[in-house]
Amino acid sequence: MKSNKPIPFAAIGMDKQTLRILEMVFNGPGKGDYILVETLKEAQASIFDLDCLNGMNLWKDYRNQNSHLPTLIFSLNDKDIAGTVYVKKPIEIEELLKALSKIKRLLKEQPLEKTLQAVSGKSGSSERLGPRNAQLATDMAIEKEEEAIHQFCGYTQDINPDNPEDVKKIYYDPSQYLQGFFEKSIAQQLDGGGILIEGLYTPMILLQKQNIILCGNEFRNHQLRTMALLPLSKNRLRLVTLSETEVEEHKRTEHLVARPLDEFLWRVALWTSRGRIAKGTDISKKIVLLHWPNFTRLVVTPYALRISALWIAQPHSLLETTKILNIPQRYVFSFFSAASALQLAFVDRRTEQRSSQSTPSNNTKHGLFKRLLARLRHQE
Repeated sequence: MKSNKPIPFAAIGMDKQTLRILEMVFNGPGKGDYILVETLKEAQASIFDLDCLNGMNLWKDYRNQNSHLPTLIFSLNDKDIAGTVYVKKPIEIEELLKALSKIKRLLKEQPLEKTLQAVSGKSGSSERLGPRNAQLATDMAIEKEEEAIHQFCGYTQDINPDNPEDVKKIYYDPSQYLQGFFEKSIAQQLDGGGILIEGLYTPMILLQKQNIILCGNEFRNHQLRTMALLPLSKNRLRLVTLSETEVEEHKRTEHLVARPLDEFLWRVALWTSRGRIAKGTDISKKIVLLHWPNFTRLVVTPYALRISALWIAQPHSLLETTKILNIPQRYVFSFFSAASALQLAFVDRRTEQRSSQSTPSNNTKHGLFKRLLARLRHQE
């Protein structure tokens, strides 16, 4: 199988909404590595919604006729079925991407029959597959660890800064995502009260001065990650200023709980940027880091401490930082995106202005030289 060809997946038992999600993921975060096909004959793998009408009977018929196909199982309840990879509903984008990556890996590493044995864990399969199966398990463990990093820093390879087409790949528009609404809220200076973000499936209230965000007690990070990954419709969201009394009323009636705002927004920025930077960021200008991020609370991305130390000692551009520290660009870009969202780091656009102001003109230099020379002669 050629690595540059997308893997054809057949979708079985899917409603229209789930199909739209799959198409969106395949074309977006999936980077075109997967496509949906209409028939099982065209497919190299399949995705089966086990919760569909008459799902178990449909599954039996499917499995009897298509035992050779690696299959993703969607279900509300955990399903341990030989030869399948389980994805819990409601579907989380990152979990779906991990499952797809696992299927891709299996298809690449082994013939289909051996793939099914390796996934099922049937007795004796490890003996039949020997070292290759052990190596595959090791590779998957490494892949899982890498996925934990990739969900914050992405997969983007270093770009050539002299190639305009390459440079375009590193930019994204935070205003098109949940991140932009949070940053807009934080930018508002309030003497008291908070900012309510309406239109989300759970209420959220930002209390900037207290470094607190209030949200439903059922809210979890995996739900936040799904929301952060997908572009949002601006028409759905609205910012509402609340008084202190109104904030307390929301807390009481909607059972809201508090969590640190900086930790919350840091995660959102990492998940949204995934190794990219906000559009308009000049990668060749110096970066100023106001102070050390609170790493006891924040996600520590690769090389974050080294980047912080470098920028605290002396401002450097994003490109200079990658060269000095000899690290991939995506780790520098991720860190800057998160620090910028918290208003801890910014591009120092004053550098040229300060330089031009501090550099005397030729006439000024000439006048200074004459006065200095005259003073020396006078002293003689």
